Amino acid sequence: MKKLFLITSLLSFLLVNPLISFAKETNATPSATIQRVQYELPYPGLLPDNPLYYLKAIRDNVLKFLISNPLKKAQFDLLQADKRLGAASLLLAKQKPDLSITTLSKSGNYFDDAIVSIQKAQKEGDDVNSTLDQMLKSSQKHQEIILNMQKGQKGDTLLNLKFLEQRAKDFQERVLIIKSQ
Repeated sequence: MKKLFLITSLLSFLLVNPLISFAKETNATPSATIQRVQYELPYPGLLPDNPLYYLKAIRDNVLKFLISNPLKKAQFDLLQADKRLGAASLLLAKQKPDLSITTLSKSGNYFDDAIVSIQKAQKEGDDVNSTLDQMLKSSQKHQEIILNMQKGQKGDTLLNLKFLEQRAKDFQERVLIIKSQ
């Protein structure tokens, strides 16, 4: 009982409910090659260039550790992937391409974790259809944002963005495979 109280107290202290998301609309102009996806990205909160960002990262890691249900873990990882995507886009706009690429790569890592967790949830017999639909839209939004981020970029930044765009396409294919099972 004391352990439960301690954990609850610690979490309430560290957390300001990170699962609430404030939608942020992107101002990207649609072009012939970029298809707009109707999927709202959550507000990313503190960006990795903020000196207090490490506190957010610790909080997120503690939360992830405490989630044992694979479906809820998949949803949490998807939320984190979407937040990192938004943060990466903002960092690139702030002329911080290296930090943007790193953040975008972490977004992909979270998306990969979400796919692994959704597969576990599916094997356990959970109803994963709505989460898979959300993951499918998210992977399409990731591709759209990354394609927008490529505009005006050169060299290593453009090369990395193209690689990460392909990674998002691979995520989409994996989600479609899981959905078809």
